[in-house]
Amino acid sequence: MDLAALSQIAAVAGAALCMGLGAIGAAVGEGYSAFKAVQAIARQPRASDEVVRLMLVGMAVAESAGIFALFIAIVLAMTNPQAAGIVQVGGFLAAGICMGVGALGPGIGAGLAAGSACEGVGVIPENNALIMRTMLIGQAVSQSTAIYALFVAMLLIFVVGG
Repeated sequence: MDLAALSQIAAVAGAALCMGLGAIGAAVGEGYSAFKAVQAIARQPRASDEVVRLMLVGMAVAESAGIFALFIAIVLAMTNPQAAGIVQVGGFLAAGICMGVGALGPGIGAGLAAGSACEGVGVIPENNALIMRTMLIGQAVSQSTAIYALFVAMLLIFVVGG
């Protein structure tokens, strides 16, 4: 097997790992948000509009790490190595692992924040604005590591792999 074929296999495997792992974090985070929203609405039905709005905003942020993973997976899947080298093989595989694992924590963390926020609004609906603001700040900080992973994965693809 020549290095170009091995490089293509590494890119495809990296794409699969990237999206597979990246989807886990978003799914767990979003599932937790929904779980806590359902509990909050059961406890405080009159706050259902606020809880659902908060849940959806929180889920959207939790999904962003999964979107980063999707982007890197597509880039890897569409690569067509011309002059392949062994370093390129490692770069493509490492990029997929980097972004996939790098999306796990932020997806789960953002979902935990969203779920706790839904829980808080279910207890004290009047604090909705304060709770949402606090949730968004916490989620923004947790998503920063996914942005770092995105940047490093792109370096691995275009600098090391290219």
